[in-house]
Amino acid sequence: MASPGRSASLSITECLDRLDALLTSGPPWYLPGRRAPWDDEVRSVLHRLREALSADARRAAGGAEAETILRRAQDEARRIVLEAEDHARRALEDGTLARAAEQQIQQLREQAVREADETRRGADMYALSVLERLEREVARILSTVQRGKTVLMERTGSRMSMGPTGPSRLDNGKAGKVTVS
Repeated sequence: MASPGRSASLSITECLDRLDALLTSGPPWYLPGRRAPWDDEVRSVLHRLREALSADARRAAGGAEAETILRRAQDEARRIVLEAEDHARRALEDGTLARAAEQQIQQLREQAVREADETRRGADMYALSVLERLEREVARILSTVQRGKTVLMERTGSRMSMGPTGPSRLDNGKAGKVTVS
């Protein structure tokens, strides 16, 4: 029961202090000599109660702080997710992503066409150079063949029968007759 002049709502610590004061100033309930152990035990219980309340208060404060931090982190995470969703929605609505992807695809196509044209030109130039070398080599061989024929005709003093493209056969007579005019 609250004493006159005091608030009906006291903290736990204030209640403990009041109880301690009442025990100290109150009349003896036991015969002298028997109250001291009882007082000691009551004070010991009060002391342990204060320590337990103090530890509970510290844990509660720590838990409340942790809950506050967790709540703030969750709120921040929700805010970030909402911002990201909003940004993605706006980007899709604007077509920004689609346009950027389409531009990149077009650039890749153009680059592929340029590289294919370049490769084709390089292959054509290489083939042309090979054909020109082959043409020079064939011309050199043809010139050698014609010179050889001329030398052979001059040596034999006769003419071989010639078709529209040259002699019909020149095999030193091993495979058959050669017509000489």
